[in-house]
Amino acid sequence: MLRGVTRDAGRSASTKPHAEGAAAVRRVSGVSGTIVTDAGQEVTVSQFVAQLDEAARRRLDSIHQRLRLLEQQMETLEAEVGKACS
Repeated sequence: MLRGVTRDAGRSASTKPHAEGAAAVRRVSGVSGTIVTDAGQEVTVSQFVAQLDEAARRRLDSIHQRLRLLEQQMETLEAEVGKACS
């Protein structure tokens, strides 16, 4: 989800968000296991990953719903074309 991660000898990382609404990491501390976001919020790595996972699941659910709607519309159109060709 996040891209542009660079690591140096101090085990810190900086990145920019890949998608709109994604949290950008300002600093990762390998020793303490915390992340400071661009918003200044300090969270543990596990909390950050859980938040990313939740956001990804919401996006996937939304995409899945849109796909199901498109599939239903295609089935309806196929049925109408089939009737028109008969």
